[in-house]
Amino acid sequence: MNAPAVEVAGLRKEFRPAGLWGGGNRVLALDDVGFRLEQGEFAALVGESGSGKTTLGRVLLGLLPSDAGFVRVVGQDVGRMGRRERKMFRRRAQMVFQSPYASLNPALRVRSTLAEAVRVHQEDLDRPGVAAEVERLAELVRLPRGRLDEFPTSLSGGERRRVGFGRAMATRPEFVVTDEPVAGLDPPIQGQLLDLLQRIHQRREITFLLISHDLRVVRTLATRVVVLFRGRVLENAPARAFFTGEARHPYSQDLLLSAFDAATCMRNHRGVVRQSLAVGGCPYRPRCPIADVDEDAPCATIPPLLKAAGAEHWVACHKRERL
Repeated sequence: MNAPAVEVAGLRKEFRPAGLWGGGNRVLALDDVGFRLEQGEFAALVGESGSGKTTLGRVLLGLLPSDAGFVRVVGQDVGRMGRRERKMFRRRAQMVFQSPYASLNPALRVRSTLAEAVRVHQEDLDRPGVAAEVERLAELVRLPRGRLDEFPTSLSGGERRRVGFGRAMATRPEFVVTDEPVAGLDPPIQGQLLDLLQRIHQRREITFLLISHDLRVVRTLATRVVVLFRGRVLENAPARAFFTGEARHPYSQDLLLSAFDAATCMRNHRGVVRQSLAVGGCPYRPRCPIADVDEDAPCATIPPLLKAAGAEHWVACHKRERL
């Protein structure tokens, strides 16, 4: 049996206040996060803004250090990489960032941006080899060759995203994190890019982690869904089960309703929100329609652990354990 592409256990990440005096409270971005992704999976990390999705993606790639826990990606212990290991890891694991504007150097033409990535990670190629690889990458991401000699400011939002994908593919990676890959784009362009991602996944058998708050996008691509809320994983389920009525956690069900039946979601949760949050309890309790009201009950005092709810399906909910 092949080793998993991603293995995470007990992951914790805090952000300390910035500034000269370092005052204020620490922010707990990730709390006891654990999951695994098999090789070739197309997983989606979902949850509302501020849930810790992007932070988790950056920690997986070693762009942010963790404060506790274990992270292994494509066989590499991410928390224990030296300089040489980190360089090799960059070839095997890549991230396509959310902003296509901030992630591209405006002073470099697209051809130079892609060539730079090729030269760094494929050092044995000569100049003609680099040029041929750039042309191959442009074809892979369906970027017209005429756009290779343009600056990023001359490209559309969709074309910038294609350049970002092409730069990530320059290393021939085994694992890719893509953060909100189609956010802010018109529906036809979104469809083209989603088709591109699906095609790359099928041709290269790359393990993908798609970060998104849009469940319509997730339903198109994902084979697995990991639900994150306030830094904790509340559900981890096969995408087919998640989208066909088998989502178990109340938060997962709320996400589905808000994406596909917003009117029902609003009607069901009118007046449900409680004002207090019991420290140590379930993070979703203030918004949960089935949580125990008693302040001494498990929902208010004990963080729920992920427990099996089906084949390759886990949920963290005290109430679901009793149903």
